Amino acid sequence: MSNASYPNPGIKWGIIAGIVIILTGIALYLTDERTFYSLKFNFIQVFICAIAGLLAGLEQKRKAGGYIGFKEALQPVFIVFVIGTLIGTLFIYIMANYVDPELPTRVRAADIKDIEQMEATQLPKGVTDADLKDQLTKIKQQDYNLTFVASMLSYLTGLFLDFVVAAILAIVIRKKRVA
Repeated sequence: MSNASYPNPGIKWGIIAGIVIILTGIALYLTDERTFYSLKFNFIQVFICAIAGLLAGLEQKRKAGGYIGFKEALQPVFIVFVIGTLIGTLFIYIMANYVDPELPTRVRAADIKDIEQMEATQLPKGVTDADLKDQLTKIKQQDYNLTFVASMLSYLTGLFLDFVVAAILAIVIRKKRVA
């Protein structure tokens, strides 16, 4: 991709991050559905976007002659998070609603099975039988299905954490000219 078609490296690296997130998601879906359909995958997405964001910020710094302020570094880094996590959010939504609509049901059943097995075996230290029964009741009542509105709310809420990570990366990247 030439610099003329992508003046802001955040766009290019955001798309690359999105592609890596999709490939990682497919690999997790095929090997570990529960991790794919959990909060862990969101943290994996943040990690992928952080790496791509760092690369976008460094590319912007290079274009600026090696000197870049916080604001100029933050823009491409945060754009990577916006694009990458949006692609990841849409990917999970499509997987859970169109490609494999039974995924939420299978994950919920596996979570219930884990709690029931914990009840049958030795309880972890500090966990009472009442705690397990309460957790089991909550899981049985919880709706694991993923709506579009819930996906977008999760995405928008996640952008706050993404912004914090992007700001930290921008601080690391910035380098001001000595007067």
